[in-house]
Amino acid sequence: MNKVNPRRRTLTQSDVQRATKKVRDEAIVLTAVIFLSVLCDKESADADIIRRVWNEVNDLSDSIAQGYVSVSDLRDTLRKEYNINV
Repeated sequence: MNKVNPRRRTLTQSDVQRATKKVRDEAIVLTAVIFLSVLCDKESADADIIRRVWNEVNDLSDSIAQGYVSVSDLRDTLRKEYNINV
């Protein structure tokens, strides 16, 4: 006969959503760190450039959130104009 752990609790939808948000937020931070580090290390971007890029990233993120531009449009532009597939 299998015993059930009395401390075990079933995950709720809220638990799943919280875990998903945590993983998504960590992925976003990781991507930003990699991107900005490459600019510094490989492209010799100085502090002013990094700050400017970071501000532009935040502005573009806000534009996406406000619905002024879509991620798919940006992705298409990168693919068509720069041959970059994201």
